[in-house]
Amino acid sequence: MIKGLIRLMRLYYSLPLAGGFVVILAYLTGGNLKSISGKTMLSFGSLFCVISAGYVLNDICDIVVDRINCPLRPLAHGKVNIKTAMVLAVILFAAAIVLAWHCTPMFFAGITMLAVMLVLYDFLSKRIGIFKDILVAFLTTSLYPLAFTVTGASDSLRVNVLYILPVWLFFTAMGYEMLKDVRDTIGDRVIDGRALNNLSTKTWFLPAARIIIITASLTATLPFFLGYCKWVYLLASSVSVILAIVAAFKKPAVAIRYVYAEIFLITFGSILDLVVFGP
Repeated sequence: MIKGLIRLMRLYYSLPLAGGFVVILAYLTGGNLKSISGKTMLSFGSLFCVISAGYVLNDICDIVVDRINCPLRPLAHGKVNIKTAMVLAVILFAAAIVLAWHCTPMFFAGITMLAVMLVLYDFLSKRIGIFKDILVAFLTTSLYPLAFTVTGASDSLRVNVLYILPVWLFFTAMGYEMLKDVRDTIGDRVIDGRALNNLSTKTWFLPAARIIIITASLTATLPFFLGYCKWVYLLASSVSVILAIVAAFKKPAVAIRYVYAEIFLITFGSILDLVVFGP
């Protein structure tokens, strides 16, 4: 049961996303996270909880579809019952709000809004067509403005990176979701059969996802060429472009792993470049 509940939280998504938020904070403070250590811990914990809660609720809402597309997920497989999963989701949402309350008023407002949007997404995602992918991209990219509610920006040149990478993340997340739509077409069509599922079967849908992912990966190299980052970041962003290109030649189920690796690499390269070369 415990293992199943942990799996519902999808730590392979929630932890890296919350960790990426800390990287954004590091750029905002010029690498001086000690100056906001308390806020960093609170905001990280709050964001981790709200993201995890969103994933738990998503599995609850998609249990019928998952029995076809992802039959080994805890709820779909029957390892966790819906009532227990719902209790976990409520606890995580509540923990996120409480932690945010002790951070900053603006962050509290941002987390509350994020929680509301996640709930709406989980209940409506199968009914809003292509806007599902756009909404996921928006929610993922919200990490950047959310970070500004925790602390102000330093005068470091690196802060300019935070005005470029949101573009990269928005379109990468959108392309990633489009790949998942194609992967899950069978189950989605059997259960629902509406707007999004029809689009994911169109001949242009998968190529469009691939083009979006490759183009987005190229924008991630701009921080180096504009002089905001050094060669460590260039190395990471260059490999991420290669991963995006490789993903374009893979089946969606495999391609999403390459895109996931790309996002992780850009995040890791960003913090490593800051550590090596300073603000």
